Amino acid sequence: MKITVLGSGSAFSSLSRFNSCYLVEVGSRKFMIDCGSDAMRAMQKAGVDFLTVDSVFITHMHADHSAGLPAVLTAMHVIDRKKPLEVYIPYTQLDFARLWLANMFIYSGRFSFEVSLLPLKDGKIDFGNGIEMEFIPTRHLEKYSEHAVSFGINAVSFSVVVREGAKSFYFSGDLASLEETRGHLESGVSFVEATHPPLGEVAALSANAGGGMYFTHIPMELEEGGEWREKLAAKYGIKELKSVRDGQVIVL
Repeated sequence: MKITVLGSGSAFSSLSRFNSCYLVEVGSRKFMIDCGSDAMRAMQKAGVDFLTVDSVFITHMHADHSAGLPAVLTAMHVIDRKKPLEVYIPYTQLDFARLWLANMFIYSGRFSFEVSLLPLKDGKIDFGNGIEMEFIPTRHLEKYSEHAVSFGINAVSFSVVVREGAKSFYFSGDLASLEETRGHLESGVSFVEATHPPLGEVAALSANAGGGMYFTHIPMELEEGGEWREKLAAKYGIKELKSVRDGQVIVL
């Protein structure tokens, strides 16, 4: 299993950290997890082959996790991709995603390749040969529930686990609390978001992090010299934050 960090930034991306986007190569398959607003540029910078990605999984529909999808699909069409592509969208917003893409004239009948929009739901998908993905609901969007209900939206968000035999990769997605990572950090490689959980939880996890755990979704406040980074050192004694960087490759 090979994990390439395409985008490890928060909603306000920077020249050094693009929005959320990761490539997981497992067996003969290539999975993209999230497709933030600057995903196409992130893929180009990392040298990702637009013709060979098998599936895209959107953990939730915030723009920094999903807004790059139309541009990536269009780029694949422009370079005459032929291989079908599966795009998994949180199941409660699948109809919205179909209309969203159709309004940009992105649909299989027009494109050079077939785009299958599929529901991403809690549970597992078995891809055979010991490869499976598990999707675990998170509480990230609960704070928007009143707004969502007023628009008739049932918004959901997910963490992701990719397994190949005994190897595993856990991506937290966006969370309300790091308590939601419990039971997922003990083995394999884990990427845990650092933007939304309370800073005290980030400090506690950082102090007790195992060798395979990395922070991601890094806001500018947690970069060197940032306000939260300085508070981590002054209040919690955390001087180093183990985080991934764009372009980093981890092989299990």
